[in-house]
Amino acid sequence: MKLLDTCFLIHLHREWAKKQPGPATRYLEQQPQEEFSISVITSLEFLEGFEQTKDGQRFLSPFSTLPLSEEVARIGSRIRRDLRKRGEMIGDFDILIAATAIEAAIPIITDNINHFNRIKGLTVETYRL
Repeated sequence: MKLLDTCFLIHLHREWAKKQPGPATRYLEQQPQEEFSISVITSLEFLEGFEQTKDGQRFLSPFSTLPLSEEVARIGSRIRRDLRKRGEMIGDFDILIAATAIEAAIPIITDNINHFNRIKGLTVETYRL
């Protein structure tokens, strides 16, 4: 299982809407047996872009959604503290998405390498090769 970040979903949605496969589509096609999931925070960020959330929910339906939990909160607090101490803060939503991946022991698939590579213990993969 792998966790898809919001930027991945936005790119995938644009590619499908234009009927022009790009890096996100190719990434999924190269891993037909892989199971992909999203964080509940990713769902929040992605659905914000839709006037009718049901349209976005339909797009997200193939992906399992990992919830926030007390353990995700604990991991997120450690990540936030570490980033703040190092002067390398990122957004709270990215911290919670990363904490979800760490808690599930799965890599995150993102184009936002700069932010997510700051997080110790997080396996980061890009779909843009």
